[in-house]
Amino acid sequence: MTTISVHDAIAYLLARKGSHASTSSLHRMAYFAQGWHLAWTGGPLFEEEIRTRKTGPFISAMFPHQTDGYTETSWSAGNADAVSAVQAEVLEAVFRHYSHLSGITLTEWANAEAPCLLAMQRATEEDPNPVIDLGEMKAFFKALDDAPADRTAYANRFINQYTDEALKVRP
Repeated sequence: MTTISVHDAIAYLLARKGSHASTSSLHRMAYFAQGWHLAWTGGPLFEEEIRTRKTGPFISAMFPHQTDGYTETSWSAGNADAVSAVQAEVLEAVFRHYSHLSGITLTEWANAEAPCLLAMQRATEEDPNPVIDLGEMKAFFKALDDAPADRTAYANRFINQYTDEALKVRP
């Protein structure tokens, strides 16, 4: 499957929203879109790396295209029409589940999840904003997809069952 750029995904989400969104919400929705795409299709939605910090996951490639740093109404760096039908399904699911939430809530949710927690454990003085590992994202979101009511706690406990290595050794 061909990946799109994070800019195409953001353009699609903003076109779908039909109004404005905070830049923090867009960074977090891109994180969630990447995670769900990895879980449902097995591959990344976009190639740009996602990093994390105390204020939540972010995509550095988005910063030069933000207009005022607070809200966006469109994303001229992206092309919503570049999104395939499968990618659109994932982005629609992300939109339905996350678009009504504030950037603060999205940050709290993301920061409580294993991919961000594990990445922050790798933070150093030289690299205070570590890259979130796509393998960890895939494993977490696959576990989250199978989880019962307390989904995040469940997925955090059982992430190792869903790593590619664990799947290979299962009968």
